Amino acid sequence: MTESAGWQSAVEVHPPDWRFPAGPSWLAGWIFAGENRFATDLRAWIDGRPFLGLPGLPKPGLDEKFLHRPGPPYAGFVIQVEPHRGASLLRLEVRDPAGGWTEFFRTAISVAADAPPAPVVPPLSTRLNDLLPSLLRLHSQRPLAAWATLADEVVSAALSVPLNSLPNPPFHGALEEPRETGWLRYGRMSVTGWLAHRTAKIRHITALADAVQESVLLHGLPRTDIGSVFADLPGREHSQFIGHVDLPANQSSPALLKVFAELDNGEKHLVFAQRFTPRVIAGADTPLPPYSRRTFARAMWALRGSARRHGLPAGRPADLVTTALGAWTSYRLEAPAKVRRRPLPPETSDGGTAVAQRILVVTHNLNFEGAPWFIFELARFIASQPGNSVRVLSPQDGPMRAVFTAAGMPVEVVDLSAALATVSPAEFHSALRTAVTTDLSQFDLILANTMVSFWAVHLAVAAQKPSLLYVHESAVIRRFFEPLLAPALFPLVEEAFRRATRVVFTAESSRQVFEYLGGNDNFRLLPSWVDVGRIDAFAAAHDRATLRRKHGLDPAAVLLVNIGSICERKGQHIYLRAAELLQQELHFTYPGKKIQFVMVGARPGLYLDSLRQDAALHRLANVVFLPESGEIHDFYRLADIFVCTSFEESFPRVLLESAAFRLPIVSTNVNGIVEMLAPDEAWLTPPGDRYQLAEAVKAALAAHFSGDTSRAERARVSVVHRFHEANSLPRHLALARAAAGCT
Repeated sequence: MTESAGWQSAVEVHPPDWRFPAGPSWLAGWIFAGENRFATDLRAWIDGRPFLGLPGLPKPGLDEKFLHRPGPPYAGFVIQVEPHRGASLLRLEVRDPAGGWTEFFRTAISVAADAPPAPVVPPLSTRLNDLLPSLLRLHSQRPLAAWATLADEVVSAALSVPLNSLPNPPFHGALEEPRETGWLRYGRMSVTGWLAHRTAKIRHITALADAVQESVLLHGLPRTDIGSVFADLPGREHSQFIGHVDLPANQSSPALLKVFAELDNGEKHLVFAQRFTPRVIAGADTPLPPYSRRTFARAMWALRGSARRHGLPAGRPADLVTTALGAWTSYRLEAPAKVRRRPLPPETSDGGTAVAQRILVVTHNLNFEGAPWFIFELARFIASQPGNSVRVLSPQDGPMRAVFTAAGMPVEVVDLSAALATVSPAEFHSALRTAVTTDLSQFDLILANTMVSFWAVHLAVAAQKPSLLYVHESAVIRRFFEPLLAPALFPLVEEAFRRATRVVFTAESSRQVFEYLGGNDNFRLLPSWVDVGRIDAFAAAHDRATLRRKHGLDPAAVLLVNIGSICERKGQHIYLRAAELLQQELHFTYPGKKIQFVMVGARPGLYLDSLRQDAALHRLANVVFLPESGEIHDFYRLADIFVCTSFEESFPRVLLESAAFRLPIVSTNVNGIVEMLAPDEAWLTPPGDRYQLAEAVKAALAAHFSGDTSRAERARVSVVHRFHEANSLPRHLALARAAAGCT
């Protein structure tokens, strides 16, 4: 056994006397550095050639010895290497969760004379289009790290020989997703394939994409195409597996997925290992740094230096220049422009004219969600002004229809499916005119709610009516609309930003996302609001214990409440992971205390099903799912701590209302949230990081049990001072009046 920088390890399988024969050889052993420190990756260096291994494999007996429980994290590892003729040194390195590599073993080796020479490495000129974006994104992620350090990380990863694994008989199967690329939605990746065993029953299939979080996959689903290849394979008709794994926020690339099968005799086998490159299609992604010739030049110079250090030839000068120009063009087109902080124009030119107005409010749906509630409160305030009238148009029905109707605002639902399914602007406009037959001449202003309602701006332009476009999103247009619209329609969304009379943002961070569309001086930044008087009256009139009994919750429990539509963007899977991480610790820290993780906003679907399945499989009896509700104030009043786990938000009203209810807040620090809450007013964490979320929840619970309400009180004072509806709503009304006058 050896020890290095706190790592305990042993290489138990290797060639005798470290004399390698020609061809591949296996190394195997174990490595451990404590229960809260673990290996996220492993590689061997044969002189200057890196080989990636498979860390985190079950090591029965040893895992229990180190952890006093079964893993994960697992201590075992294997690496396959193929030393070249003349190689003389082998080194083993381990990667920790912070991304640092530590050498834990080295030895002199000899290699058989008939081994092949070191393979020829493709030159740098053939790799720039992959290496440069990787280096630039890594620089955005770790801006204080030296360029040379980052370049070495990127180049060594590109040179590393990956080790993948397929099932060995009597297992048979295929991993179908991921392959070379793993597509991520809000920190989760789909895992699909099929697996069967000739002689034993498969009890569970689990997957790991990091060292700790092992996800149980749903197995035994129908599969009808296996019989044509394996006609005599038992269990082939129900061999499909499917599920998700969570990837850590700082996941290295290439990443490693391991899939295990547990048999009915208790044996656990590695059946698949797949290296893949993570690609984000939704959720927080590491962006390219802002467009800069200097940044590009520094990245190129760093890559050139790293290539020399790794023995990577540059290639012919003409080829290097050609690929560098291509990489430069791609960077120039994809990199965000530097934000030029131009002062916004005044909110209104003359305060608007207090005349009667007829307004058509267009909202993307009528669900119990933040954006529909936002526009309902604004529409209700506008309608309360003398002589004003408001009608509502939506392409999707929902429970908010009754809320608008009860407030005296008629609602019309239209079917936009045909228009949104078109593949050209001309077809879109034609289908839109067919779908929406409302006479727009009777209105003075079209008020569109959310970016999804961009089509309402086009209707307003066609009818020569002024329009307001309220944008609550913080995702770039092309990525946001990729699953919704044909790419040919993306320019129509961008055109709506340019042609709306005013585009209104409630968060500066959201405005910056769309800054490149703001050349017409029509962007405005106005704060959202919170109805403090109504909240205080509600809190005074309702007893916490009574509300808990009303909703079937324990009056004596400590409730951590997450409010919001249960969907991937809201990150409830990370909330569930934090509950799992804390399960044992909270039991021992607060013996006899019942602590529950409550999610309000359940709607039927695969995502909710997967959350329920995870909670059941991990025996999380303290997790509660409650349906969407129009009685949302009930849940603020009955909560002890509010938790927001969103990957993307603009200016979420749930946090304004939580602060007004004097709730301690744990939240991700995305987009406009940091404009709303300061670090001394809430516990703020990065999105998708279950470990930091768990630590923040622990801190909030400690404050709760000690009676420390200082953060909650500071948040309440700040929110009431800056976002009271008596100050904010009149400003939105004035903007609507001014816009209506821009005919």
